[in-house]
Amino acid sequence: MAQYRHAKGPSVLQIIIVILVVLLSIGIIAGAAFAVYHFGFDKEDEVPTEAPTVPTVATFDEAPTEAPTEDENLKYNELAQKYIANMSEDEKIYQLFITTPEALTGVDAATVAGDATKAAIEAKPIAGIVYDADNFEDSTQTTDLIKTTQSFAKTSMFIAVAEEGGDFSPVSSKLGTAKFEDMSTYTEQGDQKAFDNASTIAKDISKFGFNLNLAPVANFEGSNVYATDAAVASPLVAQAVNGFQQNGVISALKTFPVLKDSDKTTDDLRTSEFLTFTAGITNSTGIVVVGDAIMSSIDSENPAFMSKNIVTEILQKELKFNGVVMTSDLSTDYITGNFTTQQIVENSLNSGVNLFFKPADIDAYVQAVKDAITNGTITQQQIDDSVKKVLALKFKFGILSETPVASAQTATETATDTATETSTEVATDAAQ
Repeated sequence: MAQYRHAKGPSVLQIIIVILVVLLSIGIIAGAAFAVYHFGFDKEDEVPTEAPTVPTVATFDEAPTEAPTEDENLKYNELAQKYIANMSEDEKIYQLFITTPEALTGVDAATVAGDATKAAIEAKPIAGIVYDADNFEDSTQTTDLIKTTQSFAKTSMFIAVAEEGGDFSPVSSKLGTAKFEDMSTYTEQGDQKAFDNASTIAKDISKFGFNLNLAPVANFEGSNVYATDAAVASPLVAQAVNGFQQNGVISALKTFPVLKDSDKTTDDLRTSEFLTFTAGITNSTGIVVVGDAIMSSIDSENPAFMSKNIVTEILQKELKFNGVVMTSDLSTDYITGNFTTQQIVENSLNSGVNLFFKPADIDAYVQAVKDAITNGTITQQQIDDSVKKVLALKFKFGILSETPVASAQTATETATDTATETSTEVATDAAQ
């Protein structure tokens, strides 16, 4: 009979090892499943409990981490609206004008601000004053002139100059600041050069108290054009606007739509000058100066600033400019010889203009505004809307303080007292 030998059973040690291996395998599998569940791709929508500690680098198209709490333009408009509520009717009307110190005081060439300047500003609280080379002797005199003049104003003023470059550089030529050639000479040097030039000009003129520069030139006529091709000029003008305004000086883009009389059609302009002006507007230029050219194909009767088709329909609606619209020089023989003050006032305000530049006779203009309101050819609301734009721009650039309106009277009294004390220290010329 055959004999069978039974196999020896596993030892206790082997059994223990097998059990440990099985348990370890179960643990590994369970751990892997836990890790996949908590850290795997199927959990990417879960919000982490802690913010990442690795810093991120912002890019230009990256959304800000915190949205602005208010719209800036809305804030300045609200400040302007509150300010207007405390203004008299005369104060509102005078905020429609920028004039020369000579037209304001009656002197031949104003180089100091004394009692005559103080009395004139108190009686005619204008929006601003524009100076030229005849008003400058040296840096100290110019600084004192502007500082003292500004101190007389209840509502702080635009202090303007036309520092374009080249031959149109009254500050550089008289006060020794950085000198620039005609802007057309820098065309090939590109956007950065346009920005740098404007930045330098702004820094130079702001030291004396200027807060408004009648530049850059955005049309294609004259020595200070940035280029004669819209595609080339547009980015240069845009960067010039940035250079001025990022350094605290308001840019007044000029002269819309062209400098001289023209038969260009709207379609012609859309492929030329409109592109350059749009570039400046997109970069938030504070002011656009509308010229006195007759655009015969658009409005054969009125200078551009007196044309609703040009100012309202094209500049404001088509090109979407919401800032301050200013006339060109109203003291020229062409304007004074061809239009009455009443025509200029009514047509300009009805076209969409907000600010009158260098009126030949400011008293006559103020009276014309009052007459137009009385006659119903313009409304008080039109005046208020224009003044609101002017004041909002002043708030935006810190010309007017954001101090609550309730304390404005106290601030005014303090400023007047200070101005009176200062004026006694300033010599006045024989004309004053």
